[in-house]
Amino acid sequence: MSKETLNLLLRMNHDRLETQIALQCAPLLTGMKISNLLTVRSSRTQEVMELFERTAISCYLLYGSGDKTTFLLYSRSALMEYLAEEDIERLMGSFGYHVLGLEQILECVSEKYTAHMNGNGGFPHEIGLLLGYPPADVLGFIRNNGRNYLCTGYWKVYSNQSECRRIFRRYNQARERLIHMVSRGLGIGDILEIHGLHQYKSMTI
Repeated sequence: MSKETLNLLLRMNHDRLETQIALQCAPLLTGMKISNLLTVRSSRTQEVMELFERTAISCYLLYGSGDKTTFLLYSRSALMEYLAEEDIERLMGSFGYHVLGLEQILECVSEKYTAHMNGNGGFPHEIGLLLGYPPADVLGFIRNNGRNYLCTGYWKVYSNQSECRRIFRRYNQARERLIHMVSRGLGIGDILEIHGLHQYKSMTI
């Protein structure tokens, strides 16, 4: 991160919802990634839902506690296309997701993630696939119990290190760009419009 961007970041209001979304979801908001997780205070749940209503970004509540709520924000068409890829479909099947629609998949993942967060189950590694992580890295993480990775960034890398580092650099650049946009007063709607994601393209759930 450049010194200029870091100075902007230090001066930003981190309680502002737009700031939190920009920092957590820059790759998605700039069209580089199919999805991102977003965690906010539970009191802002409705505000998040309304912010992305009728946009090209769908919003699914994965987990809510008294204090925090975690959403999966995603491009519906891109995520469905990704899940339909042969190797992804096969790996999802190994996790128990056989011939399920996106709504059913998200519901099952939410149930498993909620159980995990409440101390009643293991972490559902299929979340990595929903976030667009390479299947080799998802499998590598499982087989190595999160250890022995080649490098780490937006996920732990077990294959194709050079390509993943390139992707991480692009994601970091997107984050820096959004820090500058938000610091100039642009809202999430403005950012989505600039990146062609402001229009409602498919049914959200």
